[in-house]
Amino acid sequence: MTDIVFVGEAWGEHESLHQHPFVGPAGQELMRMLAEAGYPCQRLSYNSISANTMVLNWESFPYPLLNVFNERPEENNVEVFYGGRHDDVDYSLPSRKFGSSIKYVLSSKAHHIHTLYTSLQDLQPNVIVALGATAVWALKLGSSINKVRGFIHETPFGKVLPTYHPAAVLRKWNLRITTLLDLVKAKKESLLHEVKLVEREIWTEPTIDDLWLWWRTYGQHAEMLSFDIETLRQQQISEVGFASDPTHALHIPFCIETYKGKQKVYEQWWPDAKTETEAWKFVKYVCESDIPKLGQNCIQYDTFWLARELGIVVRNIQDDTMTMAHAWMPEFSKKLYDLGAAFLDERSWKGIRKDTVKDND
Repeated sequence: MTDIVFVGEAWGEHESLHQHPFVGPAGQELMRMLAEAGYPCQRLSYNSISANTMVLNWESFPYPLLNVFNERPEENNVEVFYGGRHDDVDYSLPSRKFGSSIKYVLSSKAHHIHTLYTSLQDLQPNVIVALGATAVWALKLGSSINKVRGFIHETPFGKVLPTYHPAAVLRKWNLRITTLLDLVKAKKESLLHEVKLVEREIWTEPTIDDLWLWWRTYGQHAEMLSFDIETLRQQQISEVGFASDPTHALHIPFCIETYKGKQKVYEQWWPDAKTETEAWKFVKYVCESDIPKLGQNCIQYDTFWLARELGIVVRNIQDDTMTMAHAWMPEFSKKLYDLGAAFLDERSWKGIRKDTVKDND
């Protein structure tokens, strides 16, 4: 067994020549980030470093480096390892989306994937760091790195933490700080054998009586209340949420997006206008209470919508996590997804709920 395994995409020119992963420019940047994240490896300068030197540098690194494909694709385009239904492909492996096309691994290249699976079974790591979209796909987490990165996922191979491939970092430098924080998180997660989740109590589909019961039980006792709204098509507020602490929250729906057959429709949650008015009165009462409040981009967005559409003024806002994130590290993403990945030991909340038609992007 090992604590961590790193899984990349495929060999590049230098990797192919030396038959060793991550010895080219991307591998050098990976080692720099790993050193900054506290891993036992050299702190490389940005001077020219040969692939031979990188082979020696990796020999002292205690964690295995693997690739999905131990072969260099033509023009460094991994898509050449996949084909359509008219090709000789391996349907036992998951399909992969390239643009609008769905493709499968060519049978002649499938042995690479099976070798990866065997290696992971033998190593039994505490956490697998999936570097890039190809590794994410091979570990059966879909085709999009952006939808899964930064959070721990439970897979048939064990815990997986996806992050960007170092080659992507070299192409788009603003990804570096995000990748670095992901590597720090992976190191911390490698000390744990299981995914530990916080138990939460979230009130959904409430009645009017439920709203006030939640307030008396949790809301009015909060040291700080978080609040959040969702809007539909930038036309109306569809739902409002409050949380009294990290483990107790209330979800108040107003307009539900659903389907009738293939047609998307919007339905009001409350049975009549009178009941909905009572729900909005509750929202107004909570927002105008003296309890300190915080939200994500709440100063520019949530408070604006509540004031413009309903005349609700949110009182005593203490913090805005988007503004705080900008002050903390201006170069880091201000998206709630990325902040959650950096600061929370959680699953991605975008992937927890399945019974929704909303786009998880």
